[in-house]
Amino acid sequence: MADITITHTRAEGTLLEGSRKGDGVFELVRDHGFWFSRNVTGLYIRRSQDKEAQMWRIDGATAALRAAGHEVTVTIDEDTRRSFAEAEADREQRAEDRAERFSDRADRAASSSDARRAAADNISRRFEFGQPILVGHHSEGRARRDQERIHTNMRAMIAESERAGYWSDRTRAAENYKAHRIDPQRTLRRLDRLKADLRKQERAHANAVEKGWVSVGRHARLIQDLTEEIAHWEQLVEKAKADGVKLWGPDDFAPGDYALYAGSWYGVARVNPKTLSIAWNLRLAPKQVMSLEDATLNGRVSTHPADYTQVQGRCPGEAMDAFLADGKVPGKKSAREASEAAPADAIREAQAKAKAKMPKKRTDPKIPKRIKVECRWDATEATLTWLNGNSQPHKGHPPVTITAPDGVKFTESVWSESLLSQVTALLTGAGLTYAAGAWTGGPGRGIVRAIEPVPEAEPEAPAVDEQPTLEPPTKEPPAVDVAEAVDDGQVPADVPSEEPTEDTAGREQTASDLRFLSNHPVPHGESRVSHSVYPLNTKPHSERPDAMTDTTATAQVTEVTETAPAKAVVKKAPAKKVAIEPTKVSKRREVVAEKAAETRAELKSVQKTIPIDRIDRDPNQPREIFDQAKLEELAGSMRELGQLQPITVRYDAGTRRYTIIMGERRWRAAGMAGLTEMTALVLHGIEADSREILAMAVAENVGRADMTPMEEAKAFKRLEKGGYTIDEIGGVCGKSPAYVGWRMDLLRLCEPAQEAVAKGHLSLNLAWYASQLSCDNQLRFLAKYARGAFNSDRDAEAFVKAARIEEERRESQGSFFVLADEAPAKPGDVQESLPGAHDVLEEERERIIADRSKLTKKIDKLSTAGEILSELATADPEELTLLLAGVAGGVGAHQHRIEHLRSLTTKVIKNLRDAQAIAAVRAGAIEINPDAVAPVAPAEVDAS
Repeated sequence: MADITITHTRAEGTLLEGSRKGDGVFELVRDHGFWFSRNVTGLYIRRSQDKEAQMWRIDGATAALRAAGHEVTVTIDEDTRRSFAEAEADREQRAEDRAERFSDRADRAASSSDARRAAADNISRRFEFGQPILVGHHSEGRARRDQERIHTNMRAMIAESERAGYWSDRTRAAENYKAHRIDPQRTLRRLDRLKADLRKQERAHANAVEKGWVSVGRHARLIQDLTEEIAHWEQLVEKAKADGVKLWGPDDFAPGDYALYAGSWYGVARVNPKTLSIAWNLRLAPKQVMSLEDATLNGRVSTHPADYTQVQGRCPGEAMDAFLADGKVPGKKSAREASEAAPADAIREAQAKAKAKMPKKRTDPKIPKRIKVECRWDATEATLTWLNGNSQPHKGHPPVTITAPDGVKFTESVWSESLLSQVTALLTGAGLTYAAGAWTGGPGRGIVRAIEPVPEAEPEAPAVDEQPTLEPPTKEPPAVDVAEAVDDGQVPADVPSEEPTEDTAGREQTASDLRFLSNHPVPHGESRVSHSVYPLNTKPHSERPDAMTDTTATAQVTEVTETAPAKAVVKKAPAKKVAIEPTKVSKRREVVAEKAAETRAELKSVQKTIPIDRIDRDPNQPREIFDQAKLEELAGSMRELGQLQPITVRYDAGTRRYTIIMGERRWRAAGMAGLTEMTALVLHGIEADSREILAMAVAENVGRADMTPMEEAKAFKRLEKGGYTIDEIGGVCGKSPAYVGWRMDLLRLCEPAQEAVAKGHLSLNLAWYASQLSCDNQLRFLAKYARGAFNSDRDAEAFVKAARIEEERRESQGSFFVLADEAPAKPGDVQESLPGAHDVLEEERERIIADRSKLTKKIDKLSTAGEILSELATADPEELTLLLAGVAGGVGAHQHRIEHLRSLTTKVIKNLRDAQAIAAVRAGAIEINPDAVAPVAPAEVDAS
């Protein structure tokens, strides 16, 4: 039997020493949480560092060991501890070690996956595509074995790929550990949780002291740990604030502001200590800007709590209204500027002053504030209870029993229409009505709704001295389609109008503000009667959607003041009829109609037959190259079938000849076919150099397969010189603006490069990148490309990108460089030197050398992976099947992991290709100092 020692300290955790492999101790204590590790001497309880001793585990393991005859010594030291900062630094270091370890595992799994896939592909190469198994043939057995080997390898590939993905995820999690821990927003949430735990431990400690429990020491130690951890994280938060990180809080917002939350702006309904209550309407989500009105239904605003740590910005309400009026949604920068101009504390102060000036609303306690309706399913009786402001039964109003009519049941419980109609009648009889809001609750516990007294209209004294007295109209005005009149830009004579009054002059009038009079008198007091141009809409004007309002139209509002029971009606004097400006839609129609009329007057098109010798080609034709073979094919077709589609030409009255606008290819083919006449659509009234002709010619040819990219680029450039913008060129030619700009960039190529593109010797992507270089470097790059200095177009593209970056870098330093015709030979390997080392600081040079050593050590580890891949590549698939059949995931998992490694290798190859291009550019570059005096050429001396 062994002498076992179990020790626990806060610094080291719980350790078990004195055990050897195979002595049976691990099997006894494994169920009590003990485990082993290559980094720890002996056994240990996982996650026991910096924590209280888990005595239930230690006691259980001790009992099991003693029962087996072992001598066990237990030592518990809760006072030996390390600071929280030391523990956190140790956790970060272990996270880095885990990231490196998991990365190696992911690489091995990906390599295995790629090897499995390669083995399957190697086997499948023996079979022609679609070759079936020849049953009965001597090759049937081998074919079936090969098929099974392919399946085995593919299953292993899938399993390995999944394993590689798993370890890659673990690697990313370990790499992001520190970033997540020190993130200020997450730290704030962590602090809230830690402070709550601290308060809980303080209460428990006080309770234990009061009752004399033995847990006093444990609570005191936990309070010490929490206090130290809180101080550490608070110090980190203060450092983030000093570094300029914005941490939002309740002092940064006021009701009515907008908060940027989850990528959208939400109106702020309330500002709480921990969260913001923001407008929330799932039916409209996602929406760039959601106001409080969007979340209001029946007078109630639906809200959602937004934690301050998840808020990304603030915009004052007035600033947001201004942005929306301009059709814009503010970004973080614009919102920050608006927030600085209108701070939240100033807005809260103004709101507090406005609230203080408002008279306090006093209600009569004798009047009920709510009603509650209770009813069972299919019942014949229901109960209506009057509630006071505290939602308790009102003492002055006893409950009312509502009985269903004979032969009727409240089949839908509290939602029965007959029941609700009787409730409405009771309220009306009591002089009450429903307040803003909706019913809450359900059939189980009843439904509740707020009520209020019916407001009484206050009569106003008629202003007799202001306007003369007129008799009320006796005839109803004829029906007028006001909307149609407004759309036509004029007002019918039957619609009276007046100048804006003092109340309406300060606001913008809209088309939906038009009103016309009604001759129906109002029997009680004074009433302002106004009818909308949308007579079927029962909603008031202020509640209509914005889509019904045309904000560009101007209208006048006519109001009639009638007082009962006086016989005379005081009316304002009729004002002059004002013509209403047309709406935006009618203006647009008029403009389009005028332009169409002008175009019809200027342009006249006639289709006629024209002798072919009176037709000339357009010298500005975008196409410069015509495929002779295709022209001969088209000429043969025209010989047999004639001309099937007319060409478009313009007539020049000065020369009495015709110039082709569209159809030069057909004109050339017709000449080759021997035709003497052609059918053409003749356009009159077009100038020779007009923008329309150029646009039509370009639109006709752009996009054809036989039009070269350089021809397209030159055609787009002509349109730009003709006054077209990039967006307009794209619309005319049916191309995106990005495509047009990309093609026009090719014109920056030097002549040899343009010729190479036109002949197809230089790909378009590579040509575009080359166009970013200076002309001299373009020529040198073409020379290298023509000599075959690059293994692929990707290598050439990386070289051009690196050359451009080097040009920009040299320009920023006040010099420029050109590529050498041949890269000069350097002693030693070029990769051993620092490209551009002459402008690298000494400190940066030392850092590069140190990081180079670390990187090369990691790359050297790839030799092990290479040996493994070579072994797998040369292994017998059947043997691999037997070896990996019992592994979790089978062969497919390993193959999947190798596939993952192959994807990573592809990315690494791209990075190395870019690095090689940068090294090659800098190694083959000649730096030129612009301050140096250039020697004068002999030709220049002679010329002077």
